[in-house]
Amino acid sequence: MKKLSVVLVMLFVVVFSVSGLSAGKVKVGFIATNFSSEAQARVAKAFEDDVKKRGWELVKLNSMGSIETQSSQLENLVQMKVDAIVMAMGHPAEIKSAVDKVLAAGIPLITIDSGYVEGVVADITADNFVMGAKVSTYLLDSLGGSGNIIVIKFQKHQGCRRRGKVLDAVLSEYPNIHVLDEYGVVATAKFLDDTRSAMETYVLKYGDKIDGVWCAFDQLAYVAADVLAEYGYKDKLVVGVDGNAETFKRIKNGKMTATVAQPLEAMAVRAVEIVDKIVVKKMDPNTAAGNKIIYVDAPLIDNNNLPRGY
Repeated sequence: MKKLSVVLVMLFVVVFSVSGLSAGKVKVGFIATNFSSEAQARVAKAFEDDVKKRGWELVKLNSMGSIETQSSQLENLVQMKVDAIVMAMGHPAEIKSAVDKVLAAGIPLITIDSGYVEGVVADITADNFVMGAKVSTYLLDSLGGSGNIIVIKFQKHQGCRRRGKVLDAVLSEYPNIHVLDEYGVVATAKFLDDTRSAMETYVLKYGDKIDGVWCAFDQLAYVAADVLAEYGYKDKLVVGVDGNAETFKRIKNGKMTATVAQPLEAMAVRAVEIVDKIVVKKMDPNTAAGNKIIYVDAPLIDNNNLPRGY
């Protein structure tokens, strides 16, 4: 009996050590297109927090708005022999050669709000067409179907581009809504400063003719609302997409009108769970993900349904 107990204890130690060693060896690469985007920073933080809880090694990279940098970073992660890669708000379709190297190396690649490309395990996203419809119809209906708006789009990101295309479709049904001007955000480290300059130009040009501003994402809405307020226009409707904590504070204080709130942290956690199933539990990637495109719901939020605590 004593010998059996010793054997069981030794077996437990071996199993525990092997599983602990296995967990410790998990190395995950994470790439975001631009950490200066609050939405991407939220995803990155949630992802890092969950990975650290599991004791994994994380290689976190910021592409700083450069597609070329993102391509090189993917290739570098392949050279580092990471066990999995997660890319947030990336451009997999535009850096297909680098993606192909990841796939050829047998490294599972999961994307978040990046658009699905063949070979990727899954893209985790809120439906950008739906979000575009929600925020666009909200703004135009809130204006009573009549008025003048400024539009701030971001074509580089596939999700924002889709939101903008839906706005165009919705506008076709609102003949009394007029777009005074449209600005296309350029993906640089100074994108917020550039957006501010554009908005200042529009305010000086159109003044009180501006009834509302449609923004592809919330940080652009902050800039638009701040510029309007600085020039004395505090009663204009300003909408965006993301649902950051700052957004909710602004909506409560009347400094912004509405947003579509993406559950970005939940997307990051879902990505970690899929990595765990594939790398640790050795599940087939298709089984681990369930679907190639994983949709999460994103509700429209205004002053009538702010999250508790705001």
